[in-house]
Amino acid sequence: MLAAEHRPQAHPMEAAIRKPWRRLLRHPDFWLGAGLLLFLILFSFCGPVVWRRTATYNVAAMLAPPGHGYPLGADALGRDNLWELMLGGRLPIVTGFVTAIAATGLGVGGGLMAALNRQLEGPLMRTADAVLSIPQIIPIIIVQSLLGQNVYTLMGIVALTLWPATARLVWARVILVREMPYVEAARAEGLPAGQVLARHILPNSFDTIAACFATQFANAVLFIALATALGVGLGPPWNWATMIATSVNYASYNDWWLIIPPGVLFAALIMSVFALTESLRGAFNPRLQRGAGAP
Repeated sequence: MLAAEHRPQAHPMEAAIRKPWRRLLRHPDFWLGAGLLLFLILFSFCGPVVWRRTATYNVAAMLAPPGHGYPLGADALGRDNLWELMLGGRLPIVTGFVTAIAATGLGVGGGLMAALNRQLEGPLMRTADAVLSIPQIIPIIIVQSLLGQNVYTLMGIVALTLWPATARLVWARVILVREMPYVEAARAEGLPAGQVLARHILPNSFDTIAACFATQFANAVLFIALATALGVGLGPPWNWATMIATSVNYASYNDWWLIIPPGVLFAALIMSVFALTESLRGAFNPRLQRGAGAP
């Protein structure tokens, strides 16, 4: 009894921080998304080291179906399709995450400034509306056509076309959170604006930011793939977007091994990020939990 009475109690702030992460580890979507994303990363970055092949053309194996040394068949130039799929995952994964981080960062910054500064609210939101009114693929095509196929330019222009959607959602959420009683109480106690933002506004907007990141990732991957299909996207030959765009030429020949695998991997990449995001939203906002354990 004495041991129980003298057991040190966790600080309320520490308990509040630990609780969402415990819920996260009990959320089934977290393990689904994390496992799928880890597999895709290992498949793309470690797979080519294990499954060693070369880019040498093999005329005898042109469009060979799966089997005979080619587990997923060969492409139109006789190269191993499995090896190309492994190499092809690197650019979509890297460009998707980098572009989503940039677009989400710009959007969160713009949304916060608009919500917390009345003088900036009008200009920022009007700018966001103007960018949203332009079909997003048009500036991508124009810039890539003028500057050439450059992966850094492509990521930059995609991020600049995607940030307004995040900015508007964050702006709306922060306006709601800043009027909550606990935020008003923190201000009444004289807490500096930076601490109010860090302790109350951002943590209570985390689920919205996480959802925006997943949406931006999916949009970035899809816009880059669409630009590639239109001939102004990723230049290097081995990436899933280019493989999908090229495989359309062989759809009438029933060469499914050129069409289905890159499409499945593309869908799995987007699904893994959405599953992770859903688990984060459920962990940090228990009202959104579906299937997670009780807190």
